[in-house]
Amino acid sequence: METVIGLLFMLLGVSYGVETHCDGRQDGAQCYVALGGTVDIQLMNSTSEIPRYQLLKDSLKILAARNNTVISNAIEHRSLIFPSNGTFRINDLSRNDIGKYTLETFDSDGRKSGERTLYLFTQGVETYCDGRQDGAQCYGALGGTVDIKLMDNTSEIPRYQLLKNSLKILDVKGDKVISNTIAHRYLIFPSNGTFRINGLSRTDIGKYTLQTFDSDGRTSDAWTLHLFIQGVETYCDGRQDGAQCYGALGGTVDIQLLNSTSEIARYYLLKDSLNILNVRGNKAIYNTIAHKSLILPSNGTFRISDLSRTDSGNYSLITFDSDGRSSGEQSLQLFIQAPVSSVLLVSECLSQGEMRVSCSSEGGDSPQYSWTLHGRTLTDAEILPGSNESNIITLKQHVSGNLICSVKNNVSNLSKEERISTCGDYFSSLRCRTPLREHLIK
Repeated sequence: METVIGLLFMLLGVSYGVETHCDGRQDGAQCYVALGGTVDIQLMNSTSEIPRYQLLKDSLKILAARNNTVISNAIEHRSLIFPSNGTFRINDLSRNDIGKYTLETFDSDGRKSGERTLYLFTQGVETYCDGRQDGAQCYGALGGTVDIKLMDNTSEIPRYQLLKNSLKILDVKGDKVISNTIAHRYLIFPSNGTFRINGLSRTDIGKYTLQTFDSDGRTSDAWTLHLFIQGVETYCDGRQDGAQCYGALGGTVDIQLLNSTSEIARYYLLKDSLNILNVRGNKAIYNTIAHKSLILPSNGTFRISDLSRTDSGNYSLITFDSDGRSSGEQSLQLFIQAPVSSVLLVSECLSQGEMRVSCSSEGGDSPQYSWTLHGRTLTDAEILPGSNESNIITLKQHVSGNLICSVKNNVSNLSKEERISTCGDYFSSLRCRTPLREHLIK
């Protein structure tokens, strides 16, 4: 019976992991994927009638096939081609997979018969901003997506341009995009006047100006907005020797090294035995990461911004008295983790009326899962034993209500809520479709 249900869900196109599907048969398609997940990209209807084809990523050939035989696959350890339906599967997705993909097909004589492109984006935290008011301030999350509403709709605007720091990045006349300098990440929705930016980075920070023009080409209006990109901020008390500190990838960490620096004649901060900060009399003599760090003498805090994996390591603070003698030494460990950026819940009914619920998260390193029902921890009477701290649980037949999955690591905490019902109605509908189910199995 479970095999039957599994087959039905597969035929209905339901996914129970962080899996996504993208139709890449249209030129310029945009595909969105989850980090660490899987994407199935349909490149063509089938490969049987294509004598030869190759797939390029950012102009680098990653896949070549001839007569349904794969000649080369640069990522074969985590990808697969399905000739019967022309689908290319990529597993264990990372940010390195983001980019422009080009499919080139060739006829039996080796002449190019077609070419089309698609863009692969990673999903991240999504934010919204109403930019219709002059001087609006918009905030986006590092690595995420922001939807900026520029106008009610573009149907009555003959022409408009969007400038970033006085540089034109978008030019639209009628409903036709004349130019878009970073089209692989930007998208305009004419029906509601929304401008979407994907894969946000700190280079997207700045002043944006929208200029509209009448049918004679004269400027009819102009207004500005400011876009800020935020990362996660964390705090750590590093005054105890052996402290463990955590910072969010792309974010900021404040590490309190001392109560204050006013009574410390001189101190060094070393990272993995390399001196990165040297301060004497509250004056920084040198700071090797001055472009992204700051010392706050009043409370002895060292701030590091725009955190990367290379900031992880062992930090040692060495203090000296006025005679230059070492007066103390303490160390701390800094760990950098990617924050959890989204949570997805997917449920399915099992053969005996139980419900299996999967909780998947995107972006987070070392995620930890917990579940509640109506705001309280699930009991043994409601859940099969041993799964309350995993990302997949099995609820007993009678359980229903507001189910919440919380996902956290040392730098973030997100949750997703879903109203669940028992599986009784589902199996009633299955019994009505028994002839169809038997036909599908055959």
